Amino acid sequence: MELKYKRTITILPSQLDPEGGLGMANAFDLFMDTATLAAGAMGVGWDFLKKKGLFWITVKARVKFLKAPRLMDAVEVATWPERPDEKRCNRHYTLRRDGELLAVGKTEWAIVNMLTHRPQDMEKLLPQGLDYPGESASPEPFPRVDERFDEPPYHEHRVGALDIDMARHMNNVAYVRAVVNSFPVREWKKLNVVQMDMIFLSSAVEGDVLTLQKRESRGVIDIRGAIDGKRTSFLARLTRG
Repeated sequence: MELKYKRTITILPSQLDPEGGLGMANAFDLFMDTATLAAGAMGVGWDFLKKKGLFWITVKARVKFLKAPRLMDAVEVATWPERPDEKRCNRHYTLRRDGELLAVGKTEWAIVNMLTHRPQDMEKLLPQGLDYPGESASPEPFPRVDERFDEPPYHEHRVGALDIDMARHMNNVAYVRAVVNSFPVREWKKLNVVQMDMIFLSSAVEGDVLTLQKRESRGVIDIRGAIDGKRTSFLARLTRG
């Protein structure tokens, strides 16, 4: 079975940031939606897992821009999985325009039980005899972000209806949007964020208030999102260009 899944799309106005390029959160959307289609093509899509009382979750995610595609650009999105370990697997992504590499990404996934949320054994669920590609779009490991922040909160985000997914939790990309929205447009442009890493720790639900703290050092900004200022919900690292 060919595990490298590809599709071609056109960048449309709903996917643009204020500068007219593919937005950071929209790139996360694009990669994760493509992963859903690729999982279905592998035989472990949404319908298959739902019948077993299981679902995919994203544990960590990364998008790195080399050059943001623009309005009406036709781009090819490709994704493929690494060979999984017992409970988790990485999936890689590339975004190209006429062969030119524009962005890369990586996500760490798990399959969990809907009721217990316990990770399941990958080997028992994935098809046997798969020939996993040996290449890596983003070989660097996900960062270790210390969740101890001394800085006071600089922003709050109240989780609303548009943040919630089918599991009644805050959607993974909604956290990315909350981070981007915590900066004014002019400040976000000056930061020149070329890579964002997200680490998801505890799900927020509708009505929760996420308090965001940040610290800056050596060209990176680390952010902690805490539910009602207490339990860490996510950690993010923004790498500046």
